[in-house]
This record gives sequence, structure tokens and C-alpha cells, in this order.
Amino acid sequence: MGTFIRLGSLAAVAFLAAAPLAAQTKTSLPLVEVSPYVGYFIASNLADGPFGTSISAGSGGLYGAQVRIPIVPSLAVIGNFGYSAGKLRAGLPIIGGIAIGDAKTYLFDGGLQLSAPALARGNRSITPFLQAGVGGVRRDLAVAGIDNRSTNLAWNVGAGGDLDVLPGLGVRILVKDYIGKFDVREATGFDVGTRTMHDWGFSLGVNLSF
Repeated sequence: MGTFIRLGSLAAVAFLAAAPLAAQTKTSLPLVEVSPYVGYFIASNLADGPFGTSISAGSGGLYGAQVRIPIVPSLAVIGNFGYSAGKLRAGLPIIGGIAIGDAKTYLFDGGLQLSAPALARGNRSITPFLQAGVGGVRRDLAVAGIDNRSTNLAWNVGAGGDLDVLPGLGVRILVKDYIGKFDVREATGFDVGTRTMHDWGFSLGVNLSF
């Protein structure tokens, strides 16, 4: 709950700051913006067991694309799809983490992007923004030739900036937190307690406006 309260406060500040942009009716908005990206995905523990044991869908490279459809200069609808692959790891006291299988993670979500006024620096400008939405996180797990999968609801919040390079071309930096719970019973058949997970995506992408 604290996370969403902080998000609401930040969004309100950004909205008030961005309000003058919405009044600029002469501003030409792109019909759609596509942002392919690469980055790194940091996976949280899937489950915590007794005596300090845990299971984690290992972190790895992140690849995907985001689509943005502007409504007004300060507000846009977004859709996202991402993919990451890593090692399924068991955390053991003293020994540390050992690989026990493979894990693939698929991210798909939609939401809103709220942008602040652009900050000019020389011939370039950067536009800070906040994102919030909801979607799903699907994990495909493979251990000793046995495949299991689980899909769970995940809220997400993010922050980043768009750097203008050329008309119709820019660079995007984004940090995103996916908040949800992994359904251990669906994936493994075992009733193991889970906690709220925070999976982080760090990405660098290219903005292509049409």
C-alpha cells in the first residue's frame, strides 16, 4: 500500500508540472511511438523456505518493446511486452545459490504514462515521465526435463526519461518495478508460502515516432 501512496504523490506532482503542456493545442503529437529496448531483469525470490532456503528465477538479459499512443502532450496510453531468460536457483545457507534448472520470464502489461515538461540542455531535451499499469508475469520453469509454468497478475510502476536525438528518433531510459505473487502451487503442485515479489527491469531503448 505504501508503494501506491508514494506513486500517487509522485504522479500528482508530475501532473501539476505537466499541465501547461496539455494547454499547448498547437503541439503536434505523433500517432504512435514504438520503443524496442534491451536491458537487465532482476528477479526476486519465487519462494522462501525454512532455515534460510529460497528459490529464485535467476536474473538475466531483458528484451522487449513498448508502444505509446499519446492522448495529450502530457498523457499517453502504453503497452509493453518483455522477455528474459535466466537460471532457476536454489539458495542454501553457507553454500549460496546453485543452478537447478532454467527459467524464462514473459512480461506483458498496459497502463498510462504521465510526462513532465521537457528539460532543455543545449540542442537536446529530455522529458522525465512516470508509468503505472497492470498486466501479467508468466514464468516457464524447467527442472530435470520437467516443465512447469505459472502466470500471475502484476502491478507495475516505472520512471524514466526520453532524450530527443532527431525528429522522430529518441532514446529512452526506464526503470520498472513489477509487483505480484508467484503461484507455487500452479507451477509445482506444492503448497509453499509466497510473499509479494518485486521484479525489476532496467532498460535502454530507441524511440521511433510515426
